[in-house]
This record gives sequence, structure tokens and C-alpha cells, in this order.
Amino acid sequence: MSSKFTSELKEGMVTLTDTYSTKGKLILPKNTVITKSIITRLVSNDVLFVEVEDEVVELISENSSGNTFGIDEETIKSKPEYKKFRRRYEKNVLDISDHLNDIVNKNASIDTVAMLDSTMNILKSTDSPLSIFTMLSTMKDYDDSTFNHSLNVSLICNIFGRWLNLKDEDIELVTTAGLFHDIGKLLIPENIIKKPGKLTDEEYKIIKTHSKLGYDLLKKKNADMHVQYAALMHHEKCDGTGYPLGITENQIDWVAQIVTIADIYEAMTSKRVYRGALSPFTVINNFEENGLRKYNPKYLLTFLENVVNSYMNCKVKLSNGEEGDIVYINKVNLSKPLIKTKDNFIDLSKNYHVSIEKIL
Repeated sequence: MSSKFTSELKEGMVTLTDTYSTKGKLILPKNTVITKSIITRLVSNDVLFVEVEDEVVELISENSSGNTFGIDEETIKSKPEYKKFRRRYEKNVLDISDHLNDIVNKNASIDTVAMLDSTMNILKSTDSPLSIFTMLSTMKDYDDSTFNHSLNVSLICNIFGRWLNLKDEDIELVTTAGLFHDIGKLLIPENIIKKPGKLTDEEYKIIKTHSKLGYDLLKKKNADMHVQYAALMHHEKCDGTGYPLGITENQIDWVAQIVTIADIYEAMTSKRVYRGALSPFTVINNFEENGLRKYNPKYLLTFLENVVNSYMNCKVKLSNGEEGDIVYINKVNLSKPLIKTKDNFIDLSKNYHVSIEKIL
């Protein structure tokens, strides 16, 4: 038995005691096997140390093709609309990468119309926001994730704009802003962008310059002002803790606020070198606990409510191993719906030791 700092945890360690957050919420029950996603959960809840056994059990890698959490990729890939979606998606990633590289490296002009037409073609492959969200979660196997991520954020922004009942021209605007929000990363050295390990403090400082670099480039190209601001401000927070300006809610461009939420949701539900893709409900729970001060509640709550409603009646796997269907959404605790299993009902809002681990 030993007490380990969260930063010292390794996959396969087993918890010896219940682990609680600083607010007294149960994060992990006793005898939980540590995985990369669980380490991420501990970090996001500011848990400093955990009591674990010294022995390590063998695990199936969360980043293996089996994808042991988040969504069931094999089920998604078996659906008829998947092949059409993937074919259009892969073409669009190539189009985006070519166009963004030409802007950065060949001083090309921005062709917003062509990029939007290509992006909207993907959305025509399905009318269901749920299908878009679940299929996007399988599109994580590209060498350079900047283009992949930019397209995903753009598609989410388009759906988000419809949920907000924006005018058509404003939906196009937030979709465009999603496409260009990370263009500054193409001006960051590739060895830093693609580094598989933890960034040094100096490397992290360099990464953070991508917001200003993207803004400067888009301003030079006479991009729409809101698209410029989305590139500059998509890491700002309403409480002033963001970067590069440290501004607060009233100073952050409204399009940037929408792109920020889509950007964070996409990043957290995607695979990363240091962890696998997180379950949408894990991400929603994180937003509920930590997001209402950092992001505009008007936008955030609309987004979360609609994401959760998209998963109504979906089959899920719970952290206790049971499977069931989402049959009721708890409006005051969106990440904790009512689940109907084979034998009974489990209200996750009253059973905090159980959570949704995978969408089936």
C-alpha cells in the first residue's frame, strides 16, 4: 500500500480506499483500476493523491483499437450512413489542410465560400446531430490533428448555432470561425505541436502564442472581424483566467465564446497521446462542475442540454459494468440521467459512485 500523487499514478494501479474531491464528492470507489481516463478525471477534480496497491494489474490499452470507453466505435462504423460520412469527411480534411497551408505558406487568399460548401456537404450526409457527434468521435486517426480538430469544431459550431436559433448568416459565421480558429498553430514549430510527451514550460509558452499569431494572420487577410476574434479569444475565460489577454465575459467576442465551448468539448471527447477519448457525459459533468464561471451560461447551458437530449434513449455502459438506456434527463444535473437497465432503474443523480463510461 502506498499514497501516490496523481502525477505519479500508472495504469493498472488499484485504489485501496474511496477517493473524494475537495468538495467531498466521491470520484473513485475502492478497488477501482486506474486508467488514463481515470487519471484525467482525478486531475480535473483537483485530486492531489490516491491510496493505491503497489502491484499493477494488466490492462487493455485505452488507446487500442478496442477503445474501451467514450463510444463504441464498432457499432458506429457498422451504421449505413457511416461510410458516406467518412468519405465526405476525409475529402474535406484534405481540402482544409491544402487551403490552410496555402494561406500560411503561399500567401493565398481566404476562400470562405469554398471551405463552407465543402463543410456543409458533410452535414448533408445526415440530419441527426447525434449521428454527427458520434461519428466525429471516430475520426481521430489523423497524423496532424490541427486540421481534423478544426473541421470537427466547425461542424459542432454549425450544430450549436442551430441550437441557439441563430440567423443563417450567423450560423455560417460561427461555422467559418470554427474552421479558422486554430490557424495560428500552423505557425508553431511542428516538433512542439506533435510532441508526444509533456510540454516544457517554455514549449507551453510557445504553444500559447498561436492565438495571437492566428489573429495577426487573419487580420492581414482581411477575414471577418468575428473570425479574427475567434482565433484570438478562443482560450479566454469569462472569469478572466484565460489567455492571451485575460479579459472577462463582456469583453470576449460572442462568436469566440461559442467557438470556445465547441473547441473544449471536441478536445475532451477526442483521443490524446496521454489519454483516450472521454465519454460525453464525463465532459458534460466537468462543464457542470467547473464551467459556469468560465463560459457564458447562456451558451453553455444551451449546448449541454442539447447534447444530452441528443443521447436520449441511447444505450450506455455504466462504470459498474451494467448496460441500459437513457430514459430521463435530469435538468438540474445533466450529466446524471435516469438509466433503465435490464432489472431496474438507476438514477445517476442519486448514485454518484456510478457514471456513464461509454455510449453503445
